Amino acid sequence: MITAMTRLVCALLLFAPMPAFTCTCAVAMDAPRSLHSRSTIFRGTVIDKKVLPLRPEMRGRGRYAITFRVDRYWQGSSSPTLVLYTVDDGTDCLGGSSYLVGTNYLVFASSEESRDVFLEDYFWVGWVDILPKGTQMLVPETCAPGGESSTVKELIEQLGKGRAPRK
Repeated sequence: MITAMTRLVCALLLFAPMPAFTCTCAVAMDAPRSLHSRSTIFRGTVIDKKVLPLRPEMRGRGRYAITFRVDRYWQGSSSPTLVLYTVDDGTDCLGGSSYLVGTNYLVFASSEESRDVFLEDYFWVGWVDILPKGTQMLVPETCAPGGESSTVKELIEQLGKGRAPRK
């Protein structure tokens, strides 16, 4: 039987911000397989990185709204700009805070409904203070390929030509 103290210790170890550790995915997706998932796949330049208000329940983990100017897309929205909602990078693979303004990226993202997420009794991450509950929001896809366009040229070639966003 798991005691309340054991759960608290596990939560502190697993979910407290720990910048010394990085996310390790058990199964990483490749570009062709990602085309058959629910992904939005695009290449774009970060034009704005807005720091969102902190939530005390998240124990200092930051949240961001990152706006991209899209130059190519392979799946999903054809919009010329997209906003990605992210949190500080962490061991849970949810991060995305390392995007830099002015840098071009290949991004794999998913559309999700905004909500507050609890693991049993522990608050993990939340968005409903910023977006009405149920609002569709774009989030980085966990363990998907991607990254700075200059370093993932082979992935971009695997994806093919793609399409220009609508004007």
